[in-house]
Amino acid sequence: MDTLFGWPQVPTVTPLEALGLLAGVPLVVIALIFAVSKANAVLQASRRGPGPQPEDPVWMGGRALSIMGGAEDQAPDEIEAQRRELTTTPKTPALDAEAGGASARW
Repeated sequence: MDTLFGWPQVPTVTPLEALGLLAGVPLVVIALIFAVSKANAVLQASRRGPGPQPEDPVWMGGRALSIMGGAEDQAPDEIEAQRRELTTTPKTPALDAEAGGASARW
């Protein structure tokens, strides 16, 4: 390895030292960050206890049974009717006349 004039010679770096610097140090840092975050989660869980907590997310929409793995037919008929009404497009002459808008006439 070259150094500037007047500076002492730098010892050569072995492949094992290079591997330790380039891979070992980042892995140690990642392990420390993981340990700190896991310890924080464990401490918070031990303070709160089991069961739902006030800060847990709450499902506020419809069809919760089918989204969470329940059968599709367990959703109420009213919700299904609303879903069908929203997903179908009305067929009226006014909408057909105004449809489109992109034309290439020269």
